[in-house]
Amino acid sequence: EEVPDSSISRVDLTSKSFVTIDGKSAKDFDDALYAEETSSGFKLFVSIADVSEYVKKNSSLDIEALNRGTSIYFRNKVIPMLPELLSNGRCSLNPNEKKYTITCVIDLTKDAEIKDYEFCESIITSKARLTYEGLGPLFSKPKNKLDKKIETSLNNLEKIYRALKLKRKRRNSIEFNLSETRPISDKANRILKFSRMDRNEYHGVVEECMILANICAANFLLRRKIPTIFRFHEKPDLSKITDLKEFLSSRGFKKNMKSSNYRSSILSWLEESKKTKFEEIINLQILRSMKLAKYDSSHSDHFALALDKYCHFTSPIRRYADLVVHRGIKGYLREHIKSNDSSFLYNKNEEYNLMKFQWLARENEKKQINLILQSHEKNHQELWDKWSKKNPSPEYVSNSDIERRPKYDLEYNFKSWLYKIAVNESLNTLKKIRVFEEYDENIHCLLYTSPSTRDQRGYGMPSVCLKKKIGGGG
Repeated sequence: EEVPDSSISRVDLTSKSFVTIDGKSAKDFDDALYAEETSSGFKLFVSIADVSEYVKKNSSLDIEALNRGTSIYFRNKVIPMLPELLSNGRCSLNPNEKKYTITCVIDLTKDAEIKDYEFCESIITSKARLTYEGLGPLFSKPKNKLDKKIETSLNNLEKIYRALKLKRKRRNSIEFNLSETRPISDKANRILKFSRMDRNEYHGVVEECMILANICAANFLLRRKIPTIFRFHEKPDLSKITDLKEFLSSRGFKKNMKSSNYRSSILSWLEESKKTKFEEIINLQILRSMKLAKYDSSHSDHFALALDKYCHFTSPIRRYADLVVHRGIKGYLREHIKSNDSSFLYNKNEEYNLMKFQWLARENEKKQINLILQSHEKNHQELWDKWSKKNPSPEYVSNSDIERRPKYDLEYNFKSWLYKIAVNESLNTLKKIRVFEEYDENIHCLLYTSPSTRDQRGYGMPSVCLKKKIGGGG
């Protein structure tokens, strides 16, 4: 176990009414928030667990964390990047415990414009462990059961969030309306159903504050020319947008089909999708046309967020990239106060190491995605098998039959699972009634030809794969 350096002077923020806000099942707490109103706006404090104080660069613990790259969350299990002693204990901002943090203090106008910001090594005490589920219904309402100072801070956070949300809309950030689901299991760990995880305003409060701190971190490092790792998101490829336009045209979309402005086109399509019953599928298909964000040591812009400088600073317990960013900031702070400790500093001679980490981070993300997809496929197959035993395929399949099937998480592995659930299983029935079927890869439709009519149609997935001429659905 690494021992923190007690000789470094830290800013004592233990008197501030910091709180953590996470899901009710969370066990590791990276971040705590506190806000106060000033004569000209607000002062926002975003305090992040100081993992770098315990995980020293090039130690055996650091090398293992680097190789893991991130924590991976499954249905009933977490594969942590750090040992539980650190992730859930020493580093985690548990309530009523003094913790080492790196704090980003941001001076904001009333419209949430950044006037100034600073980073400092600090000590905080979280005054409460709050949840999205508990705070969501209290947004813009009295919070009488909470300490008065906490309530005041939360009200200030809500005001900051409203201003940041308006700013985000004005800069044309791209946001998707996609639901998340979680499996509900019985005592024998058998999946009974998938339950929708609803977002509320407090998810947005935390998200916007974290984005703001990430922006400040990226600016801090870039201005001082400190080598680091950014979160880079490129604009989509032309070929992907062309395929997306074909998909949307097949669903009746007509606006911006000749436009070369990707951002305005995507925003208009997302808005138009709200008027259809396929909003989530269209959102998902637009998301699939985008490039994946990746870690990069040279490029700092983020297309979806509409930002020219962005990095990950707020989750060092579960992401190694954030730990790299922390070390860059701490290295500068310690050099600036003439500390003899240079173990945190990433200097220009280490740019090669950052390039190696960039490659490793991308490979780790691919592995993480594959592991999560495999887990979800297993979960979905388990529920599908259970449903199929109770609901054997009828001779004719209608829309209502397909609508009765279990709802699956649309966010994961669209091509594999939606195709299997909404099309492949139905094909077995179609073959019984002698129908030729084909799947159009570009517009994601099932094309079929009935021998009796020689009629060919294309229908979107998943709930409208089949129509009247096969099974009498609406």
